[in-house]
Amino acid sequence: MKIIFLDVDGVLNTEGFLNDNPGVAIDYWKISILKYIIKKTGALIVMSSGWRLWFDDNMLPTEGYSQQLYDIFCENKLEIYDKTPDFSTDEIKSRKTFSHVKAKEIIAWLEDNKDVEKYVVIDDLLLRDENINAHLVKVNGEIGLTFEDALSVISMLS
Repeated sequence: MKIIFLDVDGVLNTEGFLNDNPGVAIDYWKISILKYIIKKTGALIVMSSGWRLWFDDNMLPTEGYSQQLYDIFCENKLEIYDKTPDFSTDEIKSRKTFSHVKAKEIIAWLEDNKDVEKYVVIDDLLLRDENINAHLVKVNGEIGLTFEDALSVISMLS
């Protein structure tokens, strides 16, 4: 199976988008690009974003803007297959420095899911592991996911 480890902030939205669209957490244009990637690759989405903490074990929203993300995914026939484990501490959560443990969480998920043939990490941050960064499509967090990023993801999963 092919997997996309997906971040949200800086990928499916940007600070500028959030400032210009109060109450809207997800940029529909970014969802259309993600949908294109999934259509071309058949990859499954594993949430590696801090947003995953707002989803239960069945990947149903529990709080925050997660309902909005879930609804937009449903409208676009996208599904969150799973989420990475949570190795963050209270300090990491309060400072929002998830990049400190994100690579370890992805590695742990991969160790528990041996049937992954290819994977890509879509994130706006470099992660703290060379092997994981070799699978990273680093998005410009001020722009979010672009069609050029999509082509890189598709190429890596092909």
